[in-house]
Amino acid sequence: MRAAYGLAALVVGFVSGAAGTLVHQRWWGLVLALAAALATLAWLPAGGVRLAFAVGWCVPVLRGALERPGGGFLISGDAAGWSFLAGSAVLLVVALATAGAGRRTPGGAQPGSADDPGVRGLPS
Repeated sequence: MRAAYGLAALVVGFVSGAAGTLVHQRWWGLVLALAAALATLAWLPAGGVRLAFAVGWCVPVLRGALERPGGGFLISGDAAGWSFLAGSAVLLVVALATAGAGRRTPGGAQPGSADDPGVRGLPS
């Protein structure tokens, strides 16, 4: 079931990243795309699903920054283009930084509890 959530997040990230790439030149498109992506990232649980969304978002953004066969770019080198790329980089860095936050410690021990191996030997 987790794989299905990850795949769905990847697809949603890809579609929303492609839509953001197409509308980022308008001020409202740039604000809407980045705000929606950051809100979605904050809403998703930390871990693989959040990372899948961010990777799905960044694939069309990076593709839009590369030169097309006709010689043009979908993301230009102006303020809107650089802002969109920077926002996408922040999105990916936040997802990478929180990728391990959804994991539990082995054996179900919570950090700081008496069962945590890191606090054994300390007086209670």
